[in-house]
Amino acid sequence: MELKEKRVLVAGAGVSGVAAARLCLGRGARVTVTDQGAGSEKAGELKSSGAELHFGGFREDDFTSCDLLVLSPGIDPRLDEVCAAKAKGMPVLGEMELGFRFLESPCVMVTGTNGKSTVTTLIGLLLEAEGFEVFTGGNLGEPLCSLINSGRRVDWAVLEVSSFQADTAPTMVPKVGVLLNISEDHLNRYRDFTAYADSKFSFFLRQGPEDVAIFKADDKEISKRVPMANAQIQYFSESALLRPGGWLEGDDLVISARDQEQMRVDASQTPLQGTFNRLNLLAACMAAKACKVGPNAMNRVVREFKGLPHRVELVGAINQVDYVNDSKATNVGAVQAALGSLDRDLILLLGGRDKKGVFADLAPFMGPRLKGLICFGEAGPTICEQLQPYIKGHLVEDLATAFELSRRIARPGDMVLFSPGCASFDAYKSYGQRGDHFRSLVLEALSGN
Repeated sequence: MELKEKRVLVAGAGVSGVAAARLCLGRGARVTVTDQGAGSEKAGELKSSGAELHFGGFREDDFTSCDLLVLSPGIDPRLDEVCAAKAKGMPVLGEMELGFRFLESPCVMVTGTNGKSTVTTLIGLLLEAEGFEVFTGGNLGEPLCSLINSGRRVDWAVLEVSSFQADTAPTMVPKVGVLLNISEDHLNRYRDFTAYADSKFSFFLRQGPEDVAIFKADDKEISKRVPMANAQIQYFSESALLRPGGWLEGDDLVISARDQEQMRVDASQTPLQGTFNRLNLLAACMAAKACKVGPNAMNRVVREFKGLPHRVELVGAINQVDYVNDSKATNVGAVQAALGSLDRDLILLLGGRDKKGVFADLAPFMGPRLKGLICFGEAGPTICEQLQPYIKGHLVEDLATAFELSRRIARPGDMVLFSPGCASFDAYKSYGQRGDHFRSLVLEALSGN
C-alpha cells in the first residue's frame, strides 16, 4: 500500500488513532488527525512529527478532501461526515485494516460477542509457551499499527477483532479464525441483530481452503452462516464428539483431528470458573494446535492462567459471602454465560447504560438459586420492568448503593455477582474503571470487618 504524499485523515485521536497516524507519517503521508474531543497528550505529540491536528469537533471538508480516511474503532461509520467521504468515493479503512496491509506474519483472529479477550490472551500465551515470537493485541490492548511502527518481526499476530473493527476491514483474513458465539450486543449501532451477526462472520467469508475456521457448534447464528465459509472447519462443543473438533470430557479438553487421533489437555487445575471458561480454554487450545503448539505447552498454560480482570473474578468473601466482579459483562449474553456456569445461590447486580439488550432473555435463569436482583444506573428502571414477571428487583441509584444493599440481603454461602449486562458510560469511562470501583467497595468492606 503506497502512502507517500497521500492526504490521510485519521478520525479519532485515541490509542488506535495515534498508532495509525504514526504509521502513515512514517510512510510519507500528509496526515491530519481529527477528534470531537480535546485530544490526548500523545495525540498532541503528533504535531511535532508533522501532523495537522483538528480537535474539538469534526469538519466535513476534512473528510471530503482527503485521499484516505482511517477510522478508529470508536468512530461510528454512519456519521454524516463519514458518509460524505464515502459519497465522494474516498477509501475508508479501520486502524486494524491499515496495519494488516503492512503485516508480514500470519494472523490468528478471534471474534464473538463474549470471551474474545480471554481466548485471545490464551492463544498468545500458548504460542509463546511453544517458543514462537508473538504479538497479541488488536481490540485487546495494543493496536496492530503499533506492531508495524515498532518494526518488530513476529511469527504470529494474535488479534482480538470487534465487530466495529470488522466493519472497516474489507481485506483482513486470518490464517486461523475463531468465532466464539453470537448474541445480541451493540444494537444501538447496528440496523438490527442480523447486521451485527453478519459483521461477526465477515472475515470468515474471505478465508480459503488452506485456512482454519473454529466455530462453536451449538450457536444457531453461527450455524446459519457456516455454509458460506470456505476454510477447514472445526467445531468445539461442551459434549458432542466432533471430528475434526473438540469437546469437554470430565476435566479434559479433548481435541480430535481424526477418528483415532486425540490430544487431551488436563483442565482439572485451572483457576477459571464455569463451563463457558472451559469452552474458552478449549477454543484457545484448538487454535493453538492449528498453529503447531504441542500438549506440553497447552497443559502448562491451562494450569497457570488465572484469567483476566473483571471477568467472573472473585474479589473476596465478607461474612461467608463471595463477591464476584464480572464488569466485562456488558451485554445480556455475557450475563447468561455467568449465571449458567455458577452453581450457587446468588444475588445479581445489573445496570449501567442500556445497549437495547433484552433482559427478559435472562428469564430461564430466574430460578430458585437467584435470591435477589438489584438494578442500578440509567438502565435500572428498564431492567426491573423487563424482569418483573420473573423476580421482583430492587431499584437503586448507583453501584455503591447496590453493593450496600447486597451486603444487607446476602446470607452466608451466597454469592454476590456483579455482572451488569450494560455499558459503563452512564457513570464510568470504561468497564475496567467500573470493575475497579466494585473491587474497591469489596476491599474497603473487608478492611472494615
